[in-house]
Formats: sequence, C-alpha cells, structure tokens
Amino acid sequence: MKCFYCKGKMSPGSTAHVVNFGGGVIVIKNVPCEKCEQCGETIYTGMIVKQLEEIVRDLKKTMVEVVIVSFDDKVA
Repeated sequence: MKCFYCKGKMSPGSTAHVVNFGGGVIVIKNVPCEKCEQCGETIYTGMIVKQLEEIVRDLKKTMVEVVIVSFDDKVA
C-alpha cells in the first residue's frame, strides 16, 4: 500500500488518537494503524474507526477534563 500524500510505503504500526471536544481531551494510545514510513501519515481500518468511536462515546459520559487510555485496554 502507498501513502495517499507522499506515495511512501505504508507499514503496520500504532499511534495515539487525540479527540478535543468542549472543555476536554481524550488521548487513546496504542491504536493500530497503517503508518507511512516516509511522512508519518496514518490511516485506520473501518473496524478500528468504529471501535474508536465507541471508546470516545463511552469516555465522554464519564469525562472530567483529560482522559488517557490504551486502545488495548478498551478493546476486548
């Protein structure tokens, strides 16, 4: 697979996904992705996007100001 932006090689990796909303921030670490070896651009599969949306929805219910979680801990 080639990077959409720079045409570099995409490889399996992980990244942090950050969501800003209202007065809060959610950081989800260790999110599986495809990452460009050249520019660092990341893409998620549809299944990962769905899981991220569910994690964010659930965390917003109990949110204070900042929440940092690991993707691995939230996906069972």
